[in-house]
Amino acid sequence: MDAKISNPYICIVDDDAQVRRFLLEVLASVGLVAEEYSSGEDFMRRWRPGHTDCVLLDIRMPRITGPEVHEWLRQRNPEIPVIFLSGYADVPTAVRAMRLGAFDFLEKPFNVQHLIERINAALHLADERKAAATSAAVPAAGDDWQKSLTPREQEILAAIVTGKRNKVIAADLGISERTVETHRAHIMAKSGAGNVIELVGMVASFIK
Repeated sequence: MDAKISNPYICIVDDDAQVRRFLLEVLASVGLVAEEYSSGEDFMRRWRPGHTDCVLLDIRMPRITGPEVHEWLRQRNPEIPVIFLSGYADVPTAVRAMRLGAFDFLEKPFNVQHLIERINAALHLADERKAAATSAAVPAAGDDWQKSLTPREQEILAAIVTGKRNKVIAADLGISERTVETHRAHIMAKSGAGNVIELVGMVASFIK
């Protein structure tokens, strides 16, 4: 499967050298560029803002765990899609991480085709977010940005405010999860919100 993103860049954060080597080989086989980090500390020390399209992040690492790295990254750039790499016992932790904004989680051992599909989906989301941020006009004062939303975006905004996850929104509206992710990125760009919490706060302030 060929990637459809121009010059995507992926960070692999895992303390298992064998896993890192496997991921590097898989990504290279489909033309994706990646950099490996052997620990959470290594990533936090060497990560460069503006140079990442997706992060593959191991949940269970010594000293600084995957969720701790995720929280650190969310404070700096919440728009970067993060895919957690987890063992079976880590699934509940991964699910909690997704509720905090992670894109997905993949169980070890990996199904290569599924791995590539989910990474490409994350890269497409990153590309959509970049395009939306580039093309969106500066939000107008007050709630004028809401008037610029399409009917579908308004439906998705209402669902986001109630706390629904992308998968649930997609099922409710009869559309794909990727389509929800695209609309969500457009809503974030039009509103100027830095994250979902800020977006919900903006909408709540207009209702009061």
